[in-house]
Amino acid sequence: HIRGLVGGPEGEIAAALIVGVRAGIPDEINEAMRRTGIYHIISISGLHMALVAGTIMLLLRGAFALFPDFASRRPVKKYAAAAALVSIAAYLVFSGIVVAAERSFIMLAVMLVAVLFDRAALTMRNLAISAIAVILVSPHEVVGPSFQMSFAATAALVGAYAGWSDYRADRTTAPPPKRSFLHFASRKLVMGMGGLAMTSIIAGSATALFAIWHFQRVSPLSLLANLAVMPIVSVVMFLGVASALTMPFGLDWPFLYLMGKGLTAMIAISGWISERSPVDAVGLISIQSVLFVTIALVIATMATTWLRLAAIPFALAGLLTVSNTRTPDVLISEDAHLVAMPIGGGELAVNRARSNEFTTDNWKRALVAETIVEPETFETGDARFDIDPLDLPPGSPFYCRDGLCLARHPSGAIVALAENRKTARPACAFADLIVIDDATAYSPCWNSLALVVTKRQLARSGSAAVFFDPQSATAQATIRYAVEKPYRPWHEQRKYSREARGLPPYQRPEKPVVKLAPSAQ
Repeated sequence: HIRGLVGGPEGEIAAALIVGVRAGIPDEINEAMRRTGIYHIISISGLHMALVAGTIMLLLRGAFALFPDFASRRPVKKYAAAAALVSIAAYLVFSGIVVAAERSFIMLAVMLVAVLFDRAALTMRNLAISAIAVILVSPHEVVGPSFQMSFAATAALVGAYAGWSDYRADRTTAPPPKRSFLHFASRKLVMGMGGLAMTSIIAGSATALFAIWHFQRVSPLSLLANLAVMPIVSVVMFLGVASALTMPFGLDWPFLYLMGKGLTAMIAISGWISERSPVDAVGLISIQSVLFVTIALVIATMATTWLRLAAIPFALAGLLTVSNTRTPDVLISEDAHLVAMPIGGGELAVNRARSNEFTTDNWKRALVAETIVEPETFETGDARFDIDPLDLPPGSPFYCRDGLCLARHPSGAIVALAENRKTARPACAFADLIVIDDATAYSPCWNSLALVVTKRQLARSGSAAVFFDPQSATAQATIRYAVEKPYRPWHEQRKYSREARGLPPYQRPEKPVVKLAPSAQ
């Protein structure tokens, strides 16, 4: 219904904002919003929940104000908070109860319940209660980007707001002189834009390193984009709430129409800024840097006195150890279908002409590569493939024939990708790394220094990063899997897939052919 009334990419974004359906948004618009740092408005999370709760509270308190006798005798703020709590609970349900929305609902619910009990709504205590609730409901989210970035941003904003409030409370200010309405309005506008800019700077600074750690990208112009887009988004979300309230009565079309116009402006602004944004890929950073910055953030937000200065050494240590990591020489997807290898000159060689775009984009950012080099495929019997693998030039792309792909890393190591154990056996004589895309296969190499990775290993341990020894060409490569054992509870399901059990892909049984008798024919 939303798509039909709004239409185009604006309709897809409107559907994502209201009910969390993001599949139809064009890729170029998604990428533009990621490059400009405003993609957070698409995922139903804290921004959307807060705008919905704020809109409901504003409407109800405004409605109660029309009846001053009732409003003066009753706790109408609590009534509005209770209605807002019910509203965001309903929003959580019909948006699909995704993890980001679940976390945001818990945080806002704690704040609204605090209002019901006459407690301060936005404090570190409430943030801690929200974190405990999320950990109890979804403990695996602690190591995910959604949990880390949202709580880092919220903690930084609460800490900065508390510090600013303490600073203003210690100042003695004279009553402001009377000014004209134009001066008053312009001053409020400047203060509002300044507050929005500081909010973006504080939240962006608190989450920047987590974004680099998880996604290997930053948004250099995110401050400009958020300043330009957030006023529009606030109006758009208000219209979205109004359309949801009037939709049962068939009166939603004017709100959706105006919502579409606002989204058109948002798309145009993000596209314009994205075209002028510098390259946002930054490569891998070290875990030590993330840990140091996390400690600095905790100290800076939790301390309330001069002890906040203790965060500075940890922040400096985090900046100095950013590059203290090594880039993988080969990356292998967890389904064993895709292998990628940086070959120099900003190029990334892959073994498939039609590779998974999402995976390759992530790998390009992690390895700071700009170009994908597709494999060269030869037909059976093609003499051009009949070359000695040791004669492959360092930094070569993948050459594929008869179920076997070969490539040579710039260090001289040879990488082989085979369909099964039979096609992998010849590579034991010369390859340093052999990847077998077959869950039933085991290593065909005996007394060999080749590192053999099978589909079954990847199914049990996730995607892999391989490192060749830069000091010795004859030393066996080392491998690091995404999932380290022992398994966490949320990894247990990996044991039970067909690939993890060493079984071939499932084949539907053929239906038996029923022969009819001549009389029936």
